[in-house]
Amino acid sequence: MSGEEEIVQKLENLLETMKEWERKPVIKVGKAIVELVKLPRRETKKSVEPERLVLHIRLEDSFKGVFIPGSLILDDIITALTNKTVHQIAKALDEINRRRIVEFKL
Repeated sequence: MSGEEEIVQKLENLLETMKEWERKPVIKVGKAIVELVKLPRRETKKSVEPERLVLHIRLEDSFKGVFIPGSLILDDIITALTNKTVHQIAKALDEINRRRIVEFKL
């Protein structure tokens, strides 16, 4: 059995055993956390989505984040975040936000 087949088998088992909205951590890098989340079955007027596993990327002090259903969306996010312009803007934000120190009167 290949490594990819093992992962697929493990994920199928998790899909069967996890509760709805349950989270399983995958990796933590700095303040960023990637976890697996089991989403419940969802019905709309137009379609039915079965329960499924997704990746969830969030910051450690937040429950809000981004759900990533598969590799196509992940690739889009990686491409966007590794874009030179986005990186330059993030560095500029570091500089601007570092200057804004708020002091409170006692």
